[in-house]
Amino acid sequence: MSFRAVATRSTAAFSRTEQKVMTVLLSEATSDTTAAEVAAQSGTHESTVVRLAKKLGYRGYPDIRRDMRADEETVMLSGSPMRVGSGHDLASFLADERDALARVAEFVPQSELDAAAHSLARATVVYIFANGDACAVQELLARRLRRLGITVVSLSPQAKDLAERFVAFDSSSMLIGFALRETPRMLPSIVAEARRRGGKSMLITDVPGAQLRPTPDHLIAAMRAADSEYRTLFVPIAICYALQLAVYHLDPARYLAVREDIDGLTRMLGGTDEFPLRA
Repeated sequence: MSFRAVATRSTAAFSRTEQKVMTVLLSEATSDTTAAEVAAQSGTHESTVVRLAKKLGYRGYPDIRRDMRADEETVMLSGSPMRVGSGHDLASFLADERDALARVAEFVPQSELDAAAHSLARATVVYIFANGDACAVQELLARRLRRLGITVVSLSPQAKDLAERFVAFDSSSMLIGFALRETPRMLPSIVAEARRRGGKSMLITDVPGAQLRPTPDHLIAAMRAADSEYRTLFVPIAICYALQLAVYHLDPARYLAVREDIDGLTRMLGGTDEFPLRA
């Protein structure tokens, strides 16, 4: 099992000292780090480390080290860019991506995905924020949600433009933020403002165990393929499609009607891409 997956799924309430321990475990500790060393690094007592382990469902700290070792084995990388060490051939590349996709269900329980879908379906407007490479996934998710009849606003990483688009966010709105590789500088502030306005928020990240403050209402975290220098977007893209499917199956008749309406408008406007080619 993955320690980061366990940390992500946990719904336990942690004390301030336990949060310090969790921060060390997720950012500094390795499978070789002892409980005493974790306690020293977090400024707490060793008993706090053991108590946290049990809150997470472990028998004790040695079980955390075992799962941390599994995480480390998953991400043992060459460190070379563009798959110089991990293999550039099609077979090895596809094998890595296949393994990463197969692990998504380990990180993301269906119940978590369904809960996020319910919030999406109830929102009158969905705001999506991303920067860097994640902008490509932002546009994909925006289009998948628009095909369900959901009103979507794509947020720019430029402060003024973002503010102009976000100003209408209210208690009936939902924010989806992407944090791939690292958390965008603006994202915690946007999540905090979404909460202040009474709306919902969701974080999609490739860092299981990520701790965002304030905590979003929904956290969907799954690691991408192992090569740290050549992480493709297959996993976050799969999550976007899974979200669309989860929303659709909440009310298939409703969303099928939306699709038929879109098809009708496409034909009215002279579109032909929805029609099969004819001889």
